[in-house]
Amino acid sequence: MPKPALTLLSKDEIEVVHERSLEILSEIGVKIEDENVVNMLKSKGLDVEGKVVKIPAYMVKEALAKTPRTITLYDRNGKPYHVLGEGKTLFNPGSAAIKILDYGSTEPRPPILKDLRDLVIVVDALENIKAQSTALVPIDIPIEVSDLVRLYPVLKYSEKPIITGAFSVEGLHYMVKALSIVVNDLDKKPLAIFDVCPSPPLQWSKIAIGNLVDGAKYHVPLEIIPMPQIGATGPVTIAGSLIQHNAEILSGIVIAQLTSPGTPIIYGGSPSTFEMRHGTSLIAGIEALLLVTAYVDMAKYYGIPVHGYLGLSDSKQIDYQAGLETMLGALIATIKGVDVASGPGMLEFESVQSLEKLVLDNEICGLAFRYAKGFEISKDTLAINVVRKVRHGGHFLAQKHTVKYLRRELYMPKILDRAGRGTAIKSIIQKAHEEVIRVLKEHKAPILDKDIEKELVEYINSVTLKYGCNLDTIISKYRI
Repeated sequence: MPKPALTLLSKDEIEVVHERSLEILSEIGVKIEDENVVNMLKSKGLDVEGKVVKIPAYMVKEALAKTPRTITLYDRNGKPYHVLGEGKTLFNPGSAAIKILDYGSTEPRPPILKDLRDLVIVVDALENIKAQSTALVPIDIPIEVSDLVRLYPVLKYSEKPIITGAFSVEGLHYMVKALSIVVNDLDKKPLAIFDVCPSPPLQWSKIAIGNLVDGAKYHVPLEIIPMPQIGATGPVTIAGSLIQHNAEILSGIVIAQLTSPGTPIIYGGSPSTFEMRHGTSLIAGIEALLLVTAYVDMAKYYGIPVHGYLGLSDSKQIDYQAGLETMLGALIATIKGVDVASGPGMLEFESVQSLEKLVLDNEICGLAFRYAKGFEISKDTLAINVVRKVRHGGHFLAQKHTVKYLRRELYMPKILDRAGRGTAIKSIIQKAHEEVIRVLKEHKAPILDKDIEKELVEYINSVTLKYGCNLDTIISKYRI
């Protein structure tokens, strides 16, 4: 069965990157802004100089050996949903956007919790975006508890797994508790992946390292996401930023496995090209995509699941640029077998979400899946007998062979314009908006059990009331 392939690093080149990454860890080390974690690592035999921890090669090897090769994600009902590590891409909306772009507007606005509710419902209805995320940061929620409250509409309106993360050290504890209310045995049936982001170059902030260590203790899947800006917080050469990126990943794996052996880890990333002329960070920049493609090779060399920020755009509008950047990223994700691809719906340097773009990106993901699937070569698909039957000048429309393979071979998007001139001309953005309205009106989201929801809301309120936030009031106001 022929399938498209995308090869970048040779085995020799992979080993060079690995060896140079080990060199950085053993000679330069990583800076950790948490004295307790530094002391813990020192007690494990690591070389410590102030806040800088140096990691020997043998510890990297031991940590990689303890890292699971696959991770099974579960749905809200505690049923197996998707296996990471097998190269089947799980698209989810790009997360933690601080603005949302409304249909017809050229300027994004700060979102509220109702916007996140609407986004969750739309994603629940999209067949090619198979995971949720805490995709928006609502302005009507105090930032101290925003990470916790964002889980509420996701858990209420969808059964799909969640990609998320905490804004504080305490936030991870709150979020794990909330998830545990919904799913029993969360450590054995993970519903959510938690992002943890080192600060380039070669640093772990107090929040990030706290989330890494605490997440390892809870045994939740941790997605380590280095964020080198090529030319700014990473070397201007792609090879240099790749080695720095890989070193940060390996440092996180070592710390997690020293904390709790067997912690499920996903090799992630959100690299960007630093645009020297404008001072912007291009997540969909072609150099950043090269770096992602290369680090996917490193993750597969280590034999652990891999994540990438793919299927998004740096454009400020849903336009030509948004389409080409999103499609390119989605193709890389599916052809390379990236396990978790975060990005659909996102615009403007990973800061804006759009419901209309989510609908369009769902079709882009479908096209990318179809392309990456390739096609079957067999006696029946070669179609010699049907060609013999139709012969010269005929057509295949009425053949049983066509009916048999039509849906299997051809992907048919609903929004993209494939009709002839005889039909009414609408922009695909208008068609996407009409689909958003239809979904919000008609889609029957799988509502959370009322008793579980009551317990969840009571717990969230027990945390948020001290910050002046009453979830019951917000639920009533917006009918969430």
